[in-house]
Amino acid sequence: MALAPDDPRRQLFGTVGFDKSLAGIELTEVDAGHAVAEITVADPVQNWVGTLHGGAIATIVDDVGTVAIMSVDRDGRPGVTTDLNVSYFSAAPSGARVRASGRVLKIGRTLAFVEVDLHLLDEAGQPGRHVAQGRMTKFMAT
Repeated sequence: MALAPDDPRRQLFGTVGFDKSLAGIELTEVDAGHAVAEITVADPVQNWVGTLHGGAIATIVDDVGTVAIMSVDRDGRPGVTTDLNVSYFSAAPSGARVRASGRVLKIGRTLAFVEVDLHLLDEAGQPGRHVAQGRMTKFMAT
């Protein structure tokens, strides 16, 4: 489900603390157990060779995964990341648009598990080449 322009989740996403480093990231969808964000590879998120920085990818995995988890947690808790693993498959060049889609694998009383896939978008906005995949575990403190 697409987010309304005035949705508070959209307003906060990528604007607080370290997440400000993801300049231009936009949360576009949130459903139960699913979240989607898009970002254009521009200078603030590039590495030395002009592609999407691995640290930016890891932060995107954390942020998109957290929103997906919050969408199904009965108390809307973000949890605390206890484990984050990223596999990098291909580069996302300068100017490319990247979509990150996160889905909750399991959420329990104290732990939540999420997977986030990043794909390049083609000119029609359709997902193409797989850039990276991350998995994250969150401790769901009470």
